[in-house]
Amino acid sequence: MLRALAVLLLALVLSPAPALAQAPEPAQATVAHATRFEFLQDRQILFPIAINGRPAEAWLDSGASSTVIDAEFAASLGLRLGRGLRAQGVAGRVDGVRLARADLRLGGLLLPRRNVAVMDLSVLEAVVPRPVQVILGRDIFDGAVVDIDFQARQIAFLARHDFRPPPVASLPLTASGNLRSLPIVIAGQPVEAVLDLGNSGALLVDRDYADARGLLAGRPVSTQLAVGVDGPRESAVTSLDDIAVGGVTFQGVPTSATADLVAAAPANVGLALLSRFHVTIDFAGDRLWLQPYPGAAEAAFRKNRAGLSVAVEGDHLRVTHVARGSPAEAAGWRPQTVITAVDGQPITPDYAESPLFRWANGPAGRVVALTLADGSRRLLRLADYY
Repeated sequence: MLRALAVLLLALVLSPAPALAQAPEPAQATVAHATRFEFLQDRQILFPIAINGRPAEAWLDSGASSTVIDAEFAASLGLRLGRGLRAQGVAGRVDGVRLARADLRLGGLLLPRRNVAVMDLSVLEAVVPRPVQVILGRDIFDGAVVDIDFQARQIAFLARHDFRPPPVASLPLTASGNLRSLPIVIAGQPVEAVLDLGNSGALLVDRDYADARGLLAGRPVSTQLAVGVDGPRESAVTSLDDIAVGGVTFQGVPTSATADLVAAAPANVGLALLSRFHVTIDFAGDRLWLQPYPGAAEAAFRKNRAGLSVAVEGDHLRVTHVARGSPAEAAGWRPQTVITAVDGQPITPDYAESPLFRWANGPAGRVVALTLADGSRRLLRLADYY
């Protein structure tokens, strides 16, 4: 799960949400075309859309049961808020969620008068470099076929009557509560896993499921900090072998085990795995196509080898979590420590979008020099610890 210094989980489940379940007005397609997207830090899909005619930046999340608009951004749009909604994040309750309606335009696809959820998304700014305005959720997938070419960085939203299936076999999508799941195999055991484009990691499993099947037994297990719409929390992390997705078997898959996973399926497949495929999603047809890119199975997964989770605070980083059994814990690092430079390069406002962001993902054995607020330097040798 650990893609850099923290895991980003945007999943939101609204239950019950009868107003959101009302049949929406049909999608209106003009000329279908692909839109260039930004794969930010290889952790999130961002692209331009319009809400009530106003340009906005959207984050894609098939693990959210509704499209969500940030409360501050909704106020700037003048959206009229309706009743409150009960909502859950990946493992916790989310308060202050309200109902609204908006027209959404995605490339050549217009989705008029859509019910959306409005809530404060500022908690996600701890691990993303800019404000989150809109999270496009499951209802968008219900209204269009979504085609994502990760290598070309292009995404297309297609009305179903315009859609031509890829020339490969499809996988079934199964209702998993308010979400959709696909069949995968974990260590030889078939299991349903939520299709979650809002999960920046590779594989997420429910802790009870992992313990019942001994997935963590005999393996190095550490901790990590995950941040979702329900706030930050600590979970266990290890690496698993023989994870089969879309007919491809992967080894050394970073896997997070989270208690009280809010989903009908015991597992969740995220972007670190899905981005190794050209992905085509047809929720309304209960179908998914995964076309692996060359070398999909052989490419190593990016892992944190320092053991520090940090929050970006302007011109410095603040340590928010020290992973158990990591080089950072062995070296005596503590939460709240402030880092002002990495290998002599100062932390700047564009840090999270620069190559420096990946310093903790370097090869085992590399020594990184971290400058603290008082000007002193501490050396940290990277190592595999999970």
